[in-house]
Amino acid sequence: MKLYKGWQVALAGMGINFLAGISYAWSIFAGELTRTLGWSQAQAALPYTVFIACYAVGMVIAGGIQDRIGPRPTITAGGILIGASFIISSFFMTPLPVAIIWGFLFGAGLACCFASVTPAAMKWFPAAKRGLVAGVVVGGIGLSAIVMAPFAHILVRRGVAFAFLICGVLMIVGISMLSRLVSVPSGSGALSDADMQNTDRYMVFRNRAFYIMWLMFCLTSATGLTLATHLDSIVRVQASFEKGYLMVALFALFNAVGRPAAGYLSDLLGRGRAMTVNFSVMTVMLLITVYSGTALSLAFAVSVLGLAYGGIYSLFPAAAVAYFGDNNFGLNYGLVFTAIGAAGFFPLVAGYLFDIHANFTLVFFLLAGFCALAVLLSLFLKNPAYALKQESGTPLKRIVQARP
Repeated sequence: MKLYKGWQVALAGMGINFLAGISYAWSIFAGELTRTLGWSQAQAALPYTVFIACYAVGMVIAGGIQDRIGPRPTITAGGILIGASFIISSFFMTPLPVAIIWGFLFGAGLACCFASVTPAAMKWFPAAKRGLVAGVVVGGIGLSAIVMAPFAHILVRRGVAFAFLICGVLMIVGISMLSRLVSVPSGSGALSDADMQNTDRYMVFRNRAFYIMWLMFCLTSATGLTLATHLDSIVRVQASFEKGYLMVALFALFNAVGRPAAGYLSDLLGRGRAMTVNFSVMTVMLLITVYSGTALSLAFAVSVLGLAYGGIYSLFPAAAVAYFGDNNFGLNYGLVFTAIGAAGFFPLVAGYLFDIHANFTLVFFLLAGFCALAVLLSLFLKNPAYALKQESGTPLKRIVQARP
């Protein structure tokens, strides 16, 4: 029995995200950079901060590009950029060059991939299943670190430069091959020049839901980005556990599970209610993490945080479709996704706070406050049907009504 084409695209997208999700193993590279090359915690966090900033800005540009030329060439370009980020950086193992080269190229490359695979897959399915589909596609990123963290741990034993070189080649070959399996349904391909001119591409700025979603994304993504950057050091300092790569893999496992789970939950409860539940769990777990002094208790907190953090990458694209529609989805979600650029500065702040206090206690309290504020904001996110009535005279009227 032949697999439905939509699921073929979704699984290919999942595979692309799996490879690109090596970014979640950055704490393994960072830990080795601090141990063997003498980088400070802040210096090791800087490439990741630059990456997130470029990733956020790149999502807007890449989203518009894939809306115009389609997902396949955009993904191929993304794979080349990701691979180049590792290969070129392998020749410059000092903080500033790695931050600029790896951060910029990887951010641009991941934006090209991430802005393309989810929209392409979601176009094959009705609205009632899009939360789940988005979760499956982005779940590849979460699954990635389960494999990539131990893989990176093995590679860095032979040197970070060697690890970068191998990873770069793998990214270019793997992503380029999988991109050939990604397509969109007939009649929903790249927009023509006339379509681009006749479409109000920035109507999201007239919808108050955009600003609420942007703030919530910024506040909650700071947690996962901080863990992705510092988790190896966190478990070593807080729980005296030296096998940080195992905790990174655990975080990644639950991150992967959380993505389709949250997508399915949002299909049942609605986008706003699912966000309230998700952000509340993150708040509680961050407070528990402050008092987790053993590897076992920290593993529990990290697992649940991974589950909830992974969920936001299903909740927000599904919400973007519900509030802003299918047209220009790549651009619309890219605009929401710019919030992660602001959040990307917090891992750098966390590195500085650790260098000052020699612990992550203040970092976790700040993150818990961010997530608590996101919970409050989610209560002001009105359901799409109500939001559309408030935006009369705009293209939002054409959006299919979604459950609150």
